[in-house]
Amino acid sequence: MCGRYMGSTKGQSTKDERGEAVCEECIAALPRTEQASIYQNSTEMALVGATHDIVAAAKAMHLKRAAAFLFYEKDQPIQHLVHKMKYADQPLIGYHLGRQAAMEMQDTDFFDEIEVIVPMPLHPKRLRERGYNQSEYIARGISDYTGIPVDTSLVTRIRNTPKQAQQSGEGRKHNVADAFAVNHPEQMYHKHILLVDDLITTGETARSCIRAMRLFRGAKITVFALCKAK
Repeated sequence: MCGRYMGSTKGQSTKDERGEAVCEECIAALPRTEQASIYQNSTEMALVGATHDIVAAAKAMHLKRAAAFLFYEKDQPIQHLVHKMKYADQPLIGYHLGRQAAMEMQDTDFFDEIEVIVPMPLHPKRLRERGYNQSEYIARGISDYTGIPVDTSLVTRIRNTPKQAQQSGEGRKHNVADAFAVNHPEQMYHKHILLVDDLITTGETARSCIRAMRLFRGAKITVFALCKAK
Protein backbone atom coordinates (compact mmCIF):
# COMPACT_ATOMS: atom_id res chain seq x y z
CA MET A 1 0.00 0.00 0.00
CA CYS A 2 1.19 3.50 -0.71
CA GLY A 3 0.90 4.72 2.89
CA ARG A 4 -0.46 8.15 2.03
CA TYR A 5 -2.64 9.84 4.63
CA MET A 6 -6.37 10.33 4.33
CA GLY A 7 -8.19 13.48 5.38
CA SER A 8 -8.97 13.90 9.06
CA THR A 9 -12.27 12.77 10.62
CA LYS A 10 -13.99 14.97 13.16
CA GLY A 11 -10.78 16.66 14.17
CA GLN A 12 -8.86 13.39 14.57
CA SER A 13 -5.53 13.27 12.82
CA THR A 14 -4.97 10.40 10.42
CA LYS A 15 -1.74 9.72 12.23
CA ASP A 16 -1.84 9.51 16.00
CA GLU A 17 -0.36 7.26 18.68
CA ARG A 18 -1.80 4.31 16.74
CA GLY A 19 -0.08 4.97 13.41
CA GLU A 20 -1.18 6.05 9.96
CA ALA A 21 -4.37 5.34 8.04
CA VAL A 22 -4.52 4.13 4.48
CA CYS A 23 -4.99 6.49 1.55
CA GLU A 24 -8.26 7.01 -0.32
CA GLU A 25 -6.87 5.59 -3.58
CA CYS A 26 -5.83 2.39 -1.81
CA ILE A 27 -9.27 2.04 -0.20
CA ALA A 28 -10.96 2.50 -3.58
CA ALA A 29 -8.95 -0.39 -5.02
CA LEU A 30 -9.91 -2.93 -2.34
CA PRO A 31 -12.24 -5.81 -3.40
CA ARG A 32 -15.85 -5.06 -2.37
CA THR A 33 -18.32 -7.86 -1.70
CA GLU A 34 -21.55 -5.84 -2.21
CA GLN A 35 -23.11 -8.23 0.34
CA ALA A 36 -25.13 -5.56 2.15
CA SER A 37 -27.83 -5.90 -0.51
CA ILE A 38 -27.47 -9.66 -1.05
CA TYR A 39 -29.41 -12.03 1.15
CA GLN A 40 -27.98 -15.51 1.83
CA ASN A 41 -24.54 -14.28 0.83
CA SER A 42 -21.35 -16.17 1.68
CA THR A 43 -20.98 -14.46 5.07
CA GLU A 44 -24.51 -15.39 6.12
CA MET A 45 -23.96 -18.94 4.88
CA ALA A 46 -20.71 -19.23 6.85
CA LEU A 47 -22.51 -18.20 10.04
CA VAL A 48 -25.57 -20.39 9.52
CA GLY A 49 -23.50 -23.44 8.57
CA ALA A 50 -24.51 -26.50 6.60
CA THR A 51 -28.30 -26.77 6.63
CA HIS A 52 -31.22 -27.56 4.34
CA ASP A 53 -33.32 -24.75 5.83
CA ILE A 54 -31.33 -21.53 5.89
CA VAL A 55 -34.24 -19.39 7.09
CA ALA A 56 -35.04 -21.64 10.05
CA ALA A 57 -31.37 -21.94 11.02
CA ALA A 58 -30.90 -18.17 10.97
CA LYS A 59 -34.07 -17.69 13.02
CA ALA A 60 -32.85 -20.17 15.62
CA MET A 61 -29.63 -18.13 15.92
CA HIS A 62 -31.58 -14.84 16.14
CA LEU A 63 -29.53 -13.84 13.08
CA LYS A 64 -31.23 -11.19 11.00
CA ARG A 65 -28.53 -10.24 8.51
CA ALA A 66 -24.81 -10.66 7.89
CA ALA A 67 -22.45 -9.06 5.43
CA ALA A 68 -18.78 -8.38 4.88
CA PHE A 69 -17.50 -5.20 3.31
CA LEU A 70 -14.39 -6.61 1.61
CA PHE A 71 -13.10 -9.93 0.34
CA TYR A 72 -9.95 -11.12 2.09
CA GLU A 73 -7.35 -12.46 -0.32
CA LYS A 74 -3.94 -13.78 0.62
CA ASP A 75 -0.87 -12.10 -0.83
CA GLN A 76 -2.99 -9.12 -1.83
CA PRO A 77 -3.11 -5.56 -0.43
CA ILE A 78 -6.08 -6.41 1.81
CA GLN A 79 -4.01 -9.04 3.63
CA HIS A 80 -1.27 -6.52 4.31
CA LEU A 81 -3.79 -3.95 5.54
CA VAL A 82 -5.44 -6.40 7.93
CA HIS A 83 -2.04 -7.49 9.23
CA LYS A 84 -1.01 -3.87 9.85
CA MET A 85 -4.36 -3.16 11.52
CA LYS A 86 -4.10 -6.13 13.89
CA TYR A 87 -0.40 -6.58 14.55
CA ALA A 88 1.50 -3.42 13.55
CA ASP A 89 -0.14 -0.94 15.92
CA GLN A 90 -2.22 0.72 13.19
CA PRO A 91 -5.86 0.29 14.26
CA LEU A 92 -6.83 3.56 12.57
CA ILE A 93 -6.96 1.47 9.41
CA GLY A 94 -9.95 -0.29 10.95
CA TYR A 95 -11.59 2.99 11.90
CA HIS A 96 -11.34 4.43 8.39
CA LEU A 97 -12.44 1.21 6.69
CA GLY A 98 -15.39 0.90 9.07
CA ARG A 99 -16.45 4.45 8.32
CA GLN A 100 -15.98 3.88 4.59
CA ALA A 101 -18.14 0.76 4.77
CA ALA A 102 -20.93 2.63 6.54
CA MET A 103 -20.77 5.39 3.95
CA GLU A 104 -20.95 2.99 1.02
CA MET A 105 -23.73 0.93 2.64
CA GLN A 106 -25.91 3.93 3.48
CA ASP A 107 -28.17 3.33 0.47
CA THR A 108 -28.98 -0.22 1.62
CA ASP A 109 -31.16 -1.11 4.59
CA PHE A 110 -28.35 -2.98 6.34
CA PHE A 111 -28.06 -0.64 9.34
CA ASP A 112 -31.79 0.09 9.61
CA GLU A 113 -33.25 -0.27 13.11
CA ILE A 114 -29.93 -1.27 14.70
CA GLU A 115 -29.81 0.15 18.23
CA VAL A 116 -26.32 -0.67 19.48
CA ILE A 117 -22.98 -1.80 18.04
CA VAL A 118 -20.99 -4.50 19.86
CA PRO A 119 -17.38 -5.09 18.76
CA MET A 120 -16.12 -8.67 18.90
CA PRO A 121 -14.26 -8.68 22.24
CA LEU A 122 -10.68 -9.72 22.83
CA HIS A 123 -9.64 -11.61 25.94
CA PRO A 124 -8.19 -9.13 28.51
CA LYS A 125 -4.74 -10.75 28.26
CA ARG A 126 -4.62 -10.35 24.48
CA LEU A 127 -6.03 -6.84 24.76
CA ARG A 128 -3.21 -5.90 27.14
CA GLU A 129 -0.62 -7.41 24.82
CA ARG A 130 -1.96 -5.68 21.69
CA GLY A 131 -3.02 -2.47 23.37
CA TYR A 132 -6.28 -2.14 21.45
CA ASN A 133 -9.15 -4.11 19.96
CA GLN A 134 -9.16 -3.68 16.17
CA SER A 135 -12.86 -4.64 16.00
CA GLU A 136 -13.66 -1.74 18.32
CA TYR A 137 -11.92 0.66 15.93
CA ILE A 138 -13.98 -0.73 13.04
CA ALA A 139 -17.13 -0.38 15.15
CA ARG A 140 -16.31 3.22 16.04
CA GLY A 141 -15.80 4.06 12.38
CA ILE A 142 -19.29 2.71 11.64
CA SER A 143 -20.69 4.55 14.65
CA ASP A 144 -19.07 7.83 13.62
CA TYR A 145 -20.90 7.75 10.31
CA THR A 146 -24.25 6.22 11.36
CA GLY A 147 -24.64 7.71 14.84
CA ILE A 148 -25.39 4.27 16.32
CA PRO A 149 -23.71 3.96 19.76
CA VAL A 150 -20.98 1.45 20.55
CA ASP A 151 -21.08 -0.59 23.77
CA THR A 152 -18.00 -2.61 24.72
CA SER A 153 -19.40 -3.78 28.07
CA LEU A 154 -22.12 -6.17 26.90
CA VAL A 155 -20.03 -9.14 25.74
CA THR A 156 -16.83 -10.48 27.31
CA ARG A 157 -14.30 -12.98 26.07
CA ILE A 158 -13.72 -15.31 29.00
CA ARG A 159 -11.34 -17.84 27.41
CA ASN A 160 -7.98 -16.79 25.98
CA THR A 161 -8.10 -19.17 23.05
CA PRO A 162 -5.25 -19.77 20.59
CA LYS A 163 -5.55 -17.83 17.34
CA GLN A 164 -8.12 -19.31 14.97
CA ALA A 165 -5.66 -19.02 12.08
CA GLN A 166 -3.57 -21.66 13.86
CA GLN A 167 -6.49 -24.11 13.94
CA SER A 168 -8.06 -26.20 11.22
CA GLY A 169 -11.28 -28.15 10.73
CA GLU A 170 -13.02 -29.20 13.95
CA GLY A 171 -10.26 -27.53 15.91
CA ARG A 172 -11.69 -24.10 15.10
CA LYS A 173 -15.07 -25.06 16.55
CA HIS A 174 -13.70 -26.52 19.77
CA ASN A 175 -11.20 -23.70 20.14
CA VAL A 176 -13.88 -21.02 20.58
CA ALA A 177 -16.59 -23.11 22.29
CA ASP A 178 -17.93 -21.28 25.37
CA ALA A 179 -15.38 -18.50 24.84
CA PHE A 180 -17.85 -15.65 25.44
CA ALA A 181 -20.18 -14.41 28.18
CA VAL A 182 -22.73 -11.61 28.27
CA ASN A 183 -23.21 -8.94 30.91
CA HIS A 184 -26.49 -7.33 31.98
CA PRO A 185 -28.57 -9.31 29.45
CA GLU A 186 -31.78 -7.63 30.61
CA GLN A 187 -30.54 -4.37 29.07
CA MET A 188 -30.59 -5.90 25.59
CA TYR A 189 -33.89 -7.75 25.62
CA HIS A 190 -35.63 -7.29 22.25
CA LYS A 191 -32.89 -4.99 20.97
CA HIS A 192 -31.38 -5.07 17.48
CA ILE A 193 -27.62 -5.52 17.91
CA LEU A 194 -24.84 -5.16 15.34
CA LEU A 195 -21.92 -7.50 16.09
CA VAL A 196 -18.73 -6.24 14.41
CA ASP A 197 -15.80 -8.51 13.55
CA ASP A 198 -12.63 -7.91 11.58
CA LEU A 199 -12.42 -11.14 9.56
CA ILE A 200 -14.75 -14.08 9.06
CA THR A 201 -13.27 -17.27 7.65
CA THR A 202 -15.33 -20.26 8.79
CA GLY A 203 -17.55 -18.17 11.08
CA GLU A 204 -16.85 -20.24 14.19
CA THR A 205 -15.82 -17.30 16.39
CA ALA A 206 -18.87 -15.24 15.47
CA ARG A 207 -21.15 -18.25 15.95
CA SER A 208 -19.76 -18.83 19.43
CA CYS A 209 -20.34 -15.18 20.31
CA ILE A 210 -23.89 -15.30 18.93
CA ARG A 211 -24.62 -18.38 21.04
CA ALA A 212 -23.67 -16.43 24.16
CA MET A 213 -25.79 -13.48 23.01
CA ARG A 214 -28.92 -15.63 23.02
CA LEU A 215 -29.26 -14.57 26.64
CA PHE A 216 -30.36 -11.21 25.20
CA ARG A 217 -33.86 -12.63 24.98
CA GLY A 218 -35.85 -11.57 21.95
CA ALA A 219 -32.87 -9.69 20.52
CA LYS A 220 -32.07 -9.62 16.80
CA ILE A 221 -28.44 -9.88 15.75
CA THR A 222 -26.92 -8.51 12.57
CA VAL A 223 -23.26 -9.27 11.86
CA PHE A 224 -20.85 -6.96 10.05
CA ALA A 225 -17.40 -8.22 9.11
CA LEU A 226 -14.79 -5.94 7.63
CA CYS A 227 -13.54 -8.88 5.55
CA LYS A 228 -14.72 -12.31 4.46
CA ALA A 229 -12.18 -14.89 3.37
CA LYS A 230 -12.95 -16.36 -0.03
